[in-house]
Amino acid sequence: MIKVEFPRGDDILEHLSIAIKIINNMDQEFKKEKKISLDFSDLEWFIPCSMILISNKIKEFFEHGALEIKYKAPVKESVRKHMEKIGFPLGKNEDGDSYVSLKHFKKDKKDKNQINKKVNELINSIEGKIPCEFGESVKYILGELSDNIDDHSEFEFASLMAQYFPTKEILDIAVFDNGISIPTLFEKHKVSFENDQDAIKKAVWGEVTTKEHDITRGYGLKTCKKLSIEGLRGELYIISRKGILRIKSKDDILLQELSGDILQGTFIYLRLKTPKNKLNIYEFVE
Repeated sequence: MIKVEFPRGDDILEHLSIAIKIINNMDQEFKKEKKISLDFSDLEWFIPCSMILISNKIKEFFEHGALEIKYKAPVKESVRKHMEKIGFPLGKNEDGDSYVSLKHFKKDKKDKNQINKKVNELINSIEGKIPCEFGESVKYILGELSDNIDDHSEFEFASLMAQYFPTKEILDIAVFDNGISIPTLFEKHKVSFENDQDAIKKAVWGEVTTKEHDITRGYGLKTCKKLSIEGLRGELYIISRKGILRIKSKDDILLQELSGDILQGTFIYLRLKTPKNKLNIYEFVE
């Protein structure tokens, strides 16, 4: 049985690193026994975005015919209820007043507009929960990220969630796909990079621009970065394979490598502040 615990506090990278270690352990357990056992009984705190990774993996195993998936729920009632509220473990259709619960979907090769439909559902749901000052920014960002996943990731399962915190005036958006990852995409197109975090940096800064290697055209990450960091005074986190990129401001950028673990796919997390006035996205869209 895999023990699931997160430390108190709001260190996003710490929580995400633990979640990635947990899903790697889940992979190992599934390969051995075709079943998964998770113990959340001592869990006293979690950041919702960390649960999207674990939930996505559970959904993947469920769809692949796991013989058994079980877990011990948290003893702490408030934590247990919050997990249920966001739709853990398999997601749910119902949303709350200030959040969009976990949404998972499997790629349908017959439906080319599938991911856009899912993202539009998320947009329609979240727009009624956030202040009008965000303008078209959230719709633009989610549209770019969905195109990114659909065009490049070769995903099997993708997951979405969002939550607005009225007292903090912050919007959290998390998007994850279990596709080929940004570094693997670069390798596929023979684009050179130093390490996985450098590949993420090149994608986000739009540094791959030759005609032969123009795989970032329409990628959307460069504009999403500018809109999120400069327009919405937010934070951006991207983890893909072993690389990590965290941007808190134009002058606070962290590039590092996961310690001993690999994330299959790409995780993108945005923490956005409510604008003081209605945002004109065209000041930031290139």
